[in-house]
Amino acid sequence: MAANPGISPFPVFAPAAARAQTRAQVQRAVNPFVRAALYFFVLSIPFELPQIAIPLEVPTLTGGLFLLATLVQPSTSYRRIPGAVLWFTVYLWMFGLSTLVNRSTHTDLVVPLFLLMLQLVLVLWATSNLLRDPRVMRGVLITLALAVALRAGLQVLGIGATTKEVWTGGERVSAFGQNPNLASIIMGVGAVMLVNLRPRLITWPAAAMVAFAVIQTGSRGGLACLAMGLLVWAIMSGRTFGAKLRGFGLGVFALGVLAFGVLRSDMLRTRLLAAEGGSLAGREHIYPAAIAMISERPLLGWGPLENQFEIATRIAEQKKDKRDAHNIVLDLLSSTGVLGTIPFLIGMGVCLLSAWRARRGPYGSLPLAISSVTFVGCMSGTWIASKILWLTFAIALAAAAAAPRRAAYTREMPA
Repeated sequence: MAANPGISPFPVFAPAAARAQTRAQVQRAVNPFVRAALYFFVLSIPFELPQIAIPLEVPTLTGGLFLLATLVQPSTSYRRIPGAVLWFTVYLWMFGLSTLVNRSTHTDLVVPLFLLMLQLVLVLWATSNLLRDPRVMRGVLITLALAVALRAGLQVLGIGATTKEVWTGGERVSAFGQNPNLASIIMGVGAVMLVNLRPRLITWPAAAMVAFAVIQTGSRGGLACLAMGLLVWAIMSGRTFGAKLRGFGLGVFALGVLAFGVLRSDMLRTRLLAAEGGSLAGREHIYPAAIAMISERPLLGWGPLENQFEIATRIAEQKKDKRDAHNIVLDLLSSTGVLGTIPFLIGMGVCLLSAWRARRGPYGSLPLAISSVTFVGCMSGTWIASKILWLTFAIALAAAAAAPRRAAYTREMPA
C-alpha cells in the first residue's frame, strides 16, 4: 500500500452495516445549490480583506450565505447534532452570562463577536453533516487546497502583497492586509492538504510554494504549525510498516525542504533567534498578566473582549487599546472563566478525538494533521473565531463518522 495514497473519492471496505449506511448517505445527495454555497464559503477563507470599508469580513459574509442556503435542504444539513456542537452551545451561554455579570462596557464589540461565534457553531453543525457525503468532503478539501495555493501564489508574486518592517530586521510579507500569523495558519492547513492530493507532480510544487509564502510571513507560530502538520502526516501515514517507512521518509524530506527555506530567510532566522533570547512579541508580558487576571476572577472571568482591554492596561500597552491573550486557553479562562472554558475545551477535545479516530478511515491521517496545525496555532494565538479552526473541526467530525468502528475491517479500495 502506498504511504500516502492521497485523497480518494472511494470509501473504504467496511462491514455490511457500514456499507449500507454509506449507500444511504449517498442516496441523500446534497443539493447542488447547498454544495456550491459551501464551496464558495470555503474558497473565501484564505481571502479575508480587513482593509475594505464594510465592517464584515468576506468569509463572514459567505458563511452567512451558506447558512441561508442550508435552508433549502435542512433535513440533510441539520439531521444530526454532534456532541461537540452541544458543548459549544453551552459555551455560548457562558459567553452571554459572563458578559452580563461583568457588565461589559464594550457591547458594541461584544455583540458582533457573539453573533460571529453563533454563526461558527451553526456552520460547524451544518458542515459536519454535509461532509459525510464523500463527494462533498472531496470537493471541500480540493477547494480549500486550491484557494490556499492561489492566495499563496498572489503573495509570492507580489500581487496584493503587504509588508511590515520588524525590529529584528527585514519585512514580514502578507497579502491584502491580512494578519500574517492567521494567514500562515490557513496556508499551513492548505499545504498539508496539498501533499495529500494527487497528482503529486502538481500538488507537491504547489505545497512548496505555499510553504515559501508561510516563511515570507515571518510567523514563528505559523512555521511551527506547518512543521507539526507535516510531522503528524508523516508519522501517521500508512497502515503497514513499509507504508509508514515511506511516509516517514517523505515527511523528513518535506521538513528538510522547509528547514532549508527557513535558513535562507534572514528575517525569519533572526526572529527565531530573538525568541531564543526571550522576545516573544509581548507574550512574555501578556501571559503573566492573564494568569493574574484568572486568579482574581476564576469562575466567569472578566468578560469577552473586556479581558483584552484589561490585559492592555496591565502591561501598559501604548499602541493599542486591547491586547489578545495569545493563547486560546488563557483567553477562555480570562474572558469566560472556568465555567466557559470547560465546555469549550470539551467540545474541542471531541473534535480532536474525532480526528484521531478518522485515521482508520478513507481520509487517513489528513484530519489529524490539519487539526494539529490549528491546535498548535491556538497555543500561540487566540484564533477562536477563525473560520479555518471551525472548518477543521467539521472535517474531523465528518471523517470520524466515515471511519469503521474497528480498524481490522479497514482496507483500501484499489484504484
